[in-house]
Amino acid sequence: MIDLLIIYTLNNRERTLYSLRSDIIEKFGYFTRPSIGTIHPALKKMLALNVVTIRNDFSEGGKKSTFYGLSSGAMKYFREVFFSPLSENPTLFFTEIQTKISVLSLLSDTEKEEFFKDILLKLESYLLDLKNILDDEYLKLDVYQENLLKKNIENVEMYKEFIEKIK
Repeated sequence: MIDLLIIYTLNNRERTLYSLRSDIIEKFGYFTRPSIGTIHPALKKMLALNVVTIRNDFSEGGKKSTFYGLSSGAMKYFREVFFSPLSENPTLFFTEIQTKISVLSLLSDTEKEEFFKDILLKLESYLLDLKNILDDEYLKLDVYQENLLKKNIENVEMYKEFIEKIK
């Protein structure tokens, strides 16, 4: 999902690695704070896929600065990543939803509608799975597990309401 944040951030202008990280944290720090060690490998992968461009600049003192920008194929790649299935891992699931919602402005109205439809179906399916676990009389959950499960159910319901509100 870091790829989406990188493309979103580079969409308006080139940036150095450190400027890119600062801009991502400034805009998306309320749900993610990626390290240089996360961003740099993603940039290398995207460079190999011809999604990102690289330009080296030298100051008068000879200091090299590397600037990253977007190639003409960046938005195609953005859409591929954006519309990839959400993780089945609950830990990643909500972060991926937040990431995708945070970059929605790069999509067309039709693509946004498709996303909202897909995400609501996924949330409904996830909600049913959680409720089935809670209702399973053969699954012996302790009080803490049961409370966490109920909290996840609340989170899914909150996201459903939120999606309905913003769509």
